[in-house]
Amino acid sequence: MKIMRHAAAVAALAGAVAVPGAASAGFVWVESGPGGAGDVPATAQATYDSSFNTLDGIQGMLTSMVPVNGNPLYQVDLYKIRISDWAAFSATTDLAANGALDSALFLFDSSGSGVYMNDDTSAGMLATLPAGDAAGPVANGIYYLAVALGGTLALDGLSQAMFNGGNFTDVLGGNGNGPLAAWAAGFPSFDESPWSYSIALTGATNSDIPEPGGIALLLAGGIAAWLARRTVRRSEPVTA
Repeated sequence: MKIMRHAAAVAALAGAVAVPGAASAGFVWVESGPGGAGDVPATAQATYDSSFNTLDGIQGMLTSMVPVNGNPLYQVDLYKIRISDWAAFSATTDLAANGALDSALFLFDSSGSGVYMNDDTSAGMLATLPAGDAAGPVANGIYYLAVALGGTLALDGLSQAMFNGGNFTDVLGGNGNGPLAAWAAGFPSFDESPWSYSIALTGATNSDIPEPGGIALLLAGGIAAWLARRTVRRSEPVTA
């Protein structure tokens, strides 16, 4: 009976870990490290949280690099995230940190191919990747989210644009080129000031923790092995 009760407890605990409840509060990832976020998947900054909290936002700063023909080029920040509810996923730049930022947002899948992007909205220069858009993600999993100055172009290894053409206010889907290899400035900025940004997210979580099901299996396996060892020890004869 004790073994059966232990097994029931293991099953209940594994189930609780496998399907974590909705977090009471999410977390905001802040760009970290001396080099900050990279601009291609190999150097993207992975968002991390020690629990299954939702990823409610990302904050960071775009800084200018070596000028080209007198025009300071700005870095692009790329983040590795996990979309946990693809139908509800959205990303919007919030200009609380810097009200003059003209931003662009890009989403790439786990292979680096373009999913969708936006430069401006009808309300202004706040970039938005809306939930439910026909060009948006259609599955949960690992993705890469990029933030850049407005007019920035994502390029593949052949220097081809990775998103369909359109107006700045359009939400543009990926055109099948890829994967992401480089970036190009769409128009001169003639500015060297750092630009702070804040991105509000829905339907996302951190990228670098194991899937809940995997943790549950490991936990159940470890407890089952412990119970088996206890059973063997109890069955061993006692010697003087």
